[in-house]
Amino acid sequence: MSTIQKHVLKFSDNRLKKSNELLQGMKLLKLYGWEEIFCSAIEQVRKREVKKMLKLGGFLIATNFITQATPVTVTLISFAVYSLVSPLPLTPELAFSSLALFQQLIIPLYLLPMTIAFTVNAIVSVGRLQKFFVAPEIEENHDGRDVLCSAEQQFRDEYDDDEDDDFVDSKEDAKVQKKPFKYEKVTLVPADDEDDDKLLTGGRTSKEAYGTFDQETSLGDFERANTLSDNVALMIKNGSYSWDVDNPVAAISDINLTIPAEKLTLIVGLVGSGKSSVLSAMLGEMTTLSGSILFNKKKNKVAYASQKAWLQNATLKDNILFGEPFNKKRYNKVIEACALQPDIDILPGGDKTEIGEKGINLSGGQKQRVSLARCMYGQTDIVILDDPLAALDVHVGRHVIHEGILGFVMKENRTVILVSHQLQYLQYANQIIVMDGGKIYRQGSLDEIANHDPELYGNWKETIVLQTESEKESETEEELTIIERKELIKQVSMISEEGKKQEKVGTTLIEEEERERGSVSWKIYLAYAKAIKLPIVFTIITLWASQTTALTLTNFWLSAWSESGANVTINGTVQNDSDDLGYWIGGYTGLTIAYIILGVLGNSSQIISALLAAKRIHISLLRSIIDAPMRFFDTTPVGRILNRFSNDTMIIDQKIWQTVNGLLITIFQIAAAVIVNSLVIPIFIAFVVPVLVIYYFIQSYFITTSRELQRLDSITKSPVFAHFSETLGGLSTIRAYRDERRFRRVLIERIDTNNIVFLFLLSVNRWLAVRLDLVGAFIVLVSGLGTLIASILGGLQPSLVGLALSYSLQIAGYLNWLIRQVADCEMQMNAVERVKHYTHTPSEPYRGNQKPPLAWPDSGDVRFNDVSVRYAAELEPVLRDITVHFKAGEKIGICGRTGSGKSSLTLALFRLIDTYKGSIVIDGIDISQVPLLTLRNRIAIIPQDPVLFSGTIRFNLDPLEEKLDSQLWEALEIAQLKPTVSELDNQLDAEVAENGENFSVGQRQLFCLARAFLRNARILIMDEATASIDMQTDAILQTVVATSFNSVTVITVAHRVATIMDSDTILVLSDGKIVEYDTPANLLQDEDSIFSSLVKGMK
Repeated sequence: MSTIQKHVLKFSDNRLKKSNELLQGMKLLKLYGWEEIFCSAIEQVRKREVKKMLKLGGFLIATNFITQATPVTVTLISFAVYSLVSPLPLTPELAFSSLALFQQLIIPLYLLPMTIAFTVNAIVSVGRLQKFFVAPEIEENHDGRDVLCSAEQQFRDEYDDDEDDDFVDSKEDAKVQKKPFKYEKVTLVPADDEDDDKLLTGGRTSKEAYGTFDQETSLGDFERANTLSDNVALMIKNGSYSWDVDNPVAAISDINLTIPAEKLTLIVGLVGSGKSSVLSAMLGEMTTLSGSILFNKKKNKVAYASQKAWLQNATLKDNILFGEPFNKKRYNKVIEACALQPDIDILPGGDKTEIGEKGINLSGGQKQRVSLARCMYGQTDIVILDDPLAALDVHVGRHVIHEGILGFVMKENRTVILVSHQLQYLQYANQIIVMDGGKIYRQGSLDEIANHDPELYGNWKETIVLQTESEKESETEEELTIIERKELIKQVSMISEEGKKQEKVGTTLIEEEERERGSVSWKIYLAYAKAIKLPIVFTIITLWASQTTALTLTNFWLSAWSESGANVTINGTVQNDSDDLGYWIGGYTGLTIAYIILGVLGNSSQIISALLAAKRIHISLLRSIIDAPMRFFDTTPVGRILNRFSNDTMIIDQKIWQTVNGLLITIFQIAAAVIVNSLVIPIFIAFVVPVLVIYYFIQSYFITTSRELQRLDSITKSPVFAHFSETLGGLSTIRAYRDERRFRRVLIERIDTNNIVFLFLLSVNRWLAVRLDLVGAFIVLVSGLGTLIASILGGLQPSLVGLALSYSLQIAGYLNWLIRQVADCEMQMNAVERVKHYTHTPSEPYRGNQKPPLAWPDSGDVRFNDVSVRYAAELEPVLRDITVHFKAGEKIGICGRTGSGKSSLTLALFRLIDTYKGSIVIDGIDISQVPLLTLRNRIAIIPQDPVLFSGTIRFNLDPLEEKLDSQLWEALEIAQLKPTVSELDNQLDAEVAENGENFSVGQRQLFCLARAFLRNARILIMDEATASIDMQTDAILQTVVATSFNSVTVITVAHRVATIMDSDTILVLSDGKIVEYDTPANLLQDEDSIFSSLVKGMK
């Protein structure tokens, strides 16, 4: 059982991993029309998981058979042997006193299979957890910064300072006084506990040790080594670093650099050259193969903005403050420096608007500027920025550089390390580091590099002249910003009273988790019964009823048998009649065997049907989630959805059938006890009815409370999953800020909230037990007195007295067990209720009224006819009255300020958002009439946020396995990835890490370009597709697009105007409306045009 349980958990982990990946990349999957592929992959894993659970069910059937057969078999053998061996006959006093003892085995033996299952689960889970406890941790190099705080150290500090109640949320954390850290070795076990040390290090010696708390560097050695002068912020000496602990292949090597303090250092280089790796090495996120990193002891507080902006599920303001105290003057300066005020004005609740798990209600540029604002607001000494300008358009990017980095940050005498592909900003850098092939190719000031490498400088100069805008912003551009802000102010001022009410409601993007009230509806039970299949449900109930009947008949047979023995004794005859004895033993044996067979059939049918029902429910949930519109994922945290696939699915898989099994057995046993007592002494009904009324009120009171507690238990788990998932996504940022204490507090607070609910659940169970024991004792008293009086006064047979008393003794325990089972069943049905809630999620209109020809679209002609688009019916439109015609084979460039609706226009082509007015026609066919998957499979896109999935490179390029290797290599060559993939061990079959973490963001975008090429569509959409690519690669790709996609309609959304200068037509958007649409030449001739203002500085 343990081995099978390990397999079940392994498949469950794999399923959850794939489900998480599916949810994280849902937007991309819908754009590509790949939902079915990933759905099938999850269903295959689920199929194997259920297969293993069925095997486990076989063991449980065998265990249940043993536990149910044991009491009756022991009873049968005992009475048969006694009757055959003993000279005295079997009498009621012997039979029913023995039967009462034998029946004490029933409930313990019934609980045995569950106990075994729980024990096996516990053993397997502890083994799996141990792997995490002894896993490698990030290094602690004593580099001059505060040491990362372990959980044990944090709890020790807080408890020592009586800070037990200091688990506060992110809004209150700003008030927490953080204790300064000491540079000392922090261990998880006492220093003299060598055995435990070996356990934690996996048996490694100190020289082989790795992890945050394994380093042996002494404080004195460190202080002597850290002798950086005040004009040096940090230094790397002879550094070689790897991403993989187990595979020490250097990602970057021979790194020797000195970062000047209070200056701007710019790191440049081609895609995949190691720029981001250098930053990760500085932050201690890589494995050190050789060398060392030293920070200046006096100024070593770090702020970090990752290449892919990481935001919390909190308000925009809280994301910027990031636990720091609120300073209004500083906050306003940061908002201005990051050009966020116009964007805040758009948001319904201003800076108090809650943004989603990954800032999903913000555009890519807005997310990045919030991340930048977080860096600027924090009063740190060093600001590390990993290519934040890539996601910003030209105006905002220039504003952030001049007002934010060069203005606000540098004026505070802070050190800035900036990775960027935008070479026009080289002139502002005090030091430039050029990366190539994982090594430093050149470093120094711009003048020094110009002197040492005139060719490189010449290439830079040419690129700057040809492909970037000047840093000077023309007056017309200033007017554009003013116009846009006036329009935004006008939009806010025009909100009606009703709109204000909606605005107030709309400030929270993530809705509160749904919670049903009152008892679980009968519809939920019916839904579960339908999942099992109603005929099977009736069969199971019939089998359990028959089994209880067989047991009752067995006891009546025993009563008659013992009564015959009593009559023999009374008549003074003690001899055994072998024929008579054979009759009684044979009848008892037959009824016992019938009881056992019916029990096996009941258990088998229930376990198998329940697991198959769980499989059907999971498929229904998965299909509903996959078919849901994108707005559902914008407003529902991934952690909440994962809770359905993990905790709720686990309850449906493993717990409900056990509870229902126990419930049915208990109900029929109580019914049998009441019937037997009523048949023996009819007056019993008069006494038991009031008791049952009292019992009913107790159980009603208990179930109402426990039901709500169970719902709270389920609901309070979701924030734990959500926060943990969110924290994992931003670990490098959290560790860079040395903010792990605060995030650990929030996590512990949420776990405590869940634990408090669970503690109350246990407490109400104890409350119930005390009261039910009292009720049960009264029932025994009534039955016992009644039968005794009836026996004395009414001549009731002693055997029937014994039978009634034995059932009375059981009824107390069964009543207690019944209410627990009813409560547990209703609690666990809450999991079905929660899953069923998501199975009724509105789905996208996948079916179409018109099936287009196989070659459609054959030319790529696109028409927008008075199109207005919104993300949800209750929200304002993001595109208004768009009417435009893109001719077949035309190259269209779309530009506009961040948030102007550029990406929304492309999403409308995929019907990913609601086109509530007008129509979009491609090659004469209205896309609203086309089946959704057909539409999305016929259009290619290179998305704004590149996503790679775990699996092979081949799977990421061609998951349907329709292309030849030669076609895959051709696509990689076009995307400039052929050299990179060729160097990998397994090439096309090389593994891609989860989220593509083993490739840079730029490389991920290139993989998306290769996917688009393989699709061979007549329409290609490039949604800021070259944002994270260096200028040189970008120039090559523009040439590739012009040649490889020469007959394709290419719609390019760009923030770099240079990337769309060769387009046939330019579309300029502002506030969701078209403000300009013409050829680049005509727009440039009009000096007052917005597009002309964007390129006026080009030389």
